[in-house]
Amino acid sequence: MSEGRPSSSLRDRLRTETAAAHQRVDNLFGSGDFGSESDYGRFLSAQAQAWESLRPLLDPGSLARADALRADLDELGLALPKPLDEPLPATLSIGHRYVLEGSRLGSTVLMRMLGDVSPSLAGRACAYLRESAKIDGWRQLSTRLQMDRDGCDSDAIIDDALFVFGLFERAWQATDSAHAKVS
Repeated sequence: MSEGRPSSSLRDRLRTETAAAHQRVDNLFGSGDFGSESDYGRFLSAQAQAWESLRPLLDPGSLARADALRADLDELGLALPKPLDEPLPATLSIGHRYVLEGSRLGSTVLMRMLGDVSPSLAGRACAYLRESAKIDGWRQLSTRLQMDRDGCDSDAIIDDALFVFGLFERAWQATDSAHAKVS
C-alpha cells in the first residue's frame, strides 16, 4: 500500500472479497415467491438446513434464530431438514459471524416483503424473520470490523466468510433438488 493512502478496514475487505458469493446467495434465496406458501417453505427449509449444520457452534443469539426456524417449519407442517454433511470448524470466527450477523439486514427487508405479499404467512410463520430483525449483534460486529485489525489473519477470516456463504448456497441447492424430486 502506498503511503498516505488509508488502508481499508476488514469490513471493507470482507464486503469486497465476498461480494460474488453474497450475490449468489441473495439471488438463490430471493428467487422464490414469498406469496406462495410452497416457495416460502422452501426458503425456510434451505435456511434451516444451513443453520442446523452450524447449530453445534452457535451462540445464544444465533440459536434463537435457528429455533425460530424450527418453529416456522413446524407451523407450516414441514420437516426439519438434516444438517449438511460438511466438516465444521472448531468454533465460529469473526468471518463466519460476518455472514450470519450480516444476514439480519436482509431478513428485515424480507420480513417487510412477506408482510406485503402474504399477510397470512407473515402472521403464521414469521418467527425466523422477526428474530433475525434484531440487529444489535450486527452493529457491534460491524464496528469491530471497522477498527484496526493489525495482527489478524484477514485472509483466513475472508475464507471463513466464504465458507458460510457456500454452506447457505449448498443448503439451497440441496433443498431445491429435494423439492424437484417431490414435485
